[in-house]
Amino acid sequence: MHDTTIRPGVALLLGAPPRITITATAERTVVAVTGELDLAVTGRLAARLGEELDLAPRALVIDLSDLTFCSARGLGVLLDAVAADIPVAVVADGRAVLRPVEALELEDVLPLFRTLAEAEDWLGGHHDQ
Repeated sequence: MHDTTIRPGVALLLGAPPRITITATAERTVVAVTGELDLAVTGRLAARLGEELDLAPRALVIDLSDLTFCSARGLGVLLDAVAADIPVAVVADGRAVLRPVEALELEDVLPLFRTLAEAEDWLGGHHDQ
């Protein structure tokens, strides 16, 4: 598993190429996953999301726009994150994520957005409520 963690002023690369990239700001944390969200990656993603949620960010964006495969367990990890006490948005525009979400009828449970900008707009409005 190759992870990149980015905090203001600090970037730590743990191997290359990265499969999970975390970018944290005062407004939100973005966790981007590239490649395949298969059995080999889901456990690490669950752990990283748990670590980020423990830090209590104002909002969390899970960016899956560069995902080529998403397992059922991967969807379970997303559902667990969405159940957190903070606003969570999922960015996905590819078939790898959208098809299983539609097949399992999870559209009403997962706050899905086609772009990072759409997710950030929604989260901005979510804070104003």
